[in-house]
Order: sequence, then structure tokens, then C-alpha cells
Amino acid sequence: MTRSSPRVPRPIHLKQRHIDLLLALDRTRHLGQAAEMLHMSQPAASKSLAQLESLFGYTLFERTGSGTQATELGEAAIAHARNMSGAARRFGAELDALRQRGQRLLRIGILPSASIHITPRLITALLSRNQNLEISVNEGLLHELLASLLERQLDCVIGRTTSRIDSSQIEGRFLYEDPIALVCGAQNPLGALPSPALAEVMGSMWILPVQDSVLSDRMDEMFDRLGVEQPARHIQSNAVLTNITLINQYPWITALPRVIAEHFQKQGNVRILPIDTRINFGNIQVMIRKENAISQPLALALEALQELFPAQAPPG
Repeated sequence: MTRSSPRVPRPIHLKQRHIDLLLALDRTRHLGQAAEMLHMSQPAASKSLAQLESLFGYTLFERTGSGTQATELGEAAIAHARNMSGAARRFGAELDALRQRGQRLLRIGILPSASIHITPRLITALLSRNQNLEISVNEGLLHELLASLLERQLDCVIGRTTSRIDSSQIEGRFLYEDPIALVCGAQNPLGALPSPALAEVMGSMWILPVQDSVLSDRMDEMFDRLGVEQPARHIQSNAVLTNITLINQYPWITALPRVIAEHFQKQGNVRILPIDTRINFGNIQVMIRKENAISQPLALALEALQELFPAQAPPG
């Protein structure tokens, strides 16, 4: 004996005119008054109601001398229409809230090594322009930030120029050069010398950038230009604050972007060694998606960055 499959309910899709008619009938309990409320003729309302009952496959309203009364199934149809109308209003309100928030929200991605120098100044400049701006700052590795930019999770990324950037999708706007500075801890005797010997500096323990990174490539170029080999004694770390702590615990050497080194030297945490490194870590730029439309918050950020780093052009 074969067992019959359970009956799958037929989906019922209400059009907006059907929802409006059901809600009008619920309010008036009279087809003529419902038609008047909807600015339609009574024959048109009758036709629309007949379509509704055909769609449901049941009688939804009974015409009586006192008006149009909903059957039990009619009451269920009205409740369904009421839910659909409320859901549509809620969805419209959510879309409007998202649209308004999109006009206030700015999501910035930035390299940790650039954040100390740029982020406080940029946030101050942005809030002076719009106090209601919602700002989100996300630090990370460049390739991760660029992926988030292309996925529209970020509005802009502030980082270094590199050949790894897809110029067909991303536009970069130059901000400033980022020269390398060699630093030691505040109490390191090398920092007190007016002209430390390069051999003594190279003989120290070093903290170098993680291998196969943009910073590591730049350091290799620096050693080549200085005519020296990579320090034999070194560890690898891209953690700026950790590196600064280590060079103050031990007589070690590390490299920082010049603006970061100057920041920490003012605080008494490091000393910049008077050695011409002859190379930059890379040009710092703000990167955005190549699109015709730029949101208002992003336009404010680009304007603020242009004022913070004015009249500069990338070196030829």
C-alpha cells in the first residue's frame, strides 16, 4: 500500500492593491466605502475582491444588508495583509535608517605604523567638519585592508604604495613620503653619540620587519645602499609598540617610519640615530575604490587629508 505524500500548501502572493483592499474592508466593513477610501469605483473594487477570493480559493467576505462581513478565512486574510503591510513599513524605515547612516558613517582602514601619525589628526579634522559623523578605524595588514575595501567593508585605506595594489579597481592619492629612521632605546649609549660608527650599529642586535613584507624589501634596499650586509643577529617583528619596548629593555636597534620615530622621540621613548638611510619605507597614500560616486563622509575625509598633507606630489 502506497502512502500519499503530504499536501504542500500553495503559496499565496498578494499584490499591493489586494493588501490595500483587505485593509480598507477591515476598517469600513463596507465594499462601497472601501472603494471610496481607495479612490476606485465600486465595480472595480468588486472585481478586485473576486480576484482575491479566486486567489485564496475561498469566500472571504459575505455581502449582507448591513455591509460586507469577513468570514473566518477572511479574518485570516486580513491579518496576513496587516502583517505584510507592517513588514513593508518596517523594511522601508530600516532602509531609510541605513541610507541616513550611510551618509554619516566613515570606515577607515589604516596601517598600524601610519595610524599614530595620521589617525588623531584626521579624526579631529573630520569632527570639526561634521560632529555627527560616525567614524570606524580599523588597523591591519595592507592586503587584508585592501580586500575589505574591495568588499565594501571599508571606505578608504591609508597605507604604503606597493605593486600589489590592483590599479584597475583601486585609486591611490599621494599623501607624503615615509623615510626610514634607525632608532635605539632612550638609554642606549649609541643614541648619545653625535656620529655613531656604522660598524658598531650593524654589530648590534636588530629587530627587522617580517620577511616577504613591503617593509622587509625596503630594509634590504637600505642595507644595499649603505653597502652593508643584513645584521647577522636579529629577530623579526612588525609590532611597533613591542619593538619600542624591546629596544628600551636591551641595547638593540630597529627601524621605524620617520614620523613615528619623531613621535616617540618627543615622548622620550626612543632616540633617532643620525644615519642617512637613503631610502623610504614607501609613499603613504589614501586608497579608494574607482567609482563614479563618492559618499559625503568619504569626500570629507579626502578633503581633510588634502589639508593635512597639502601641496605634495609623489617623487618622480
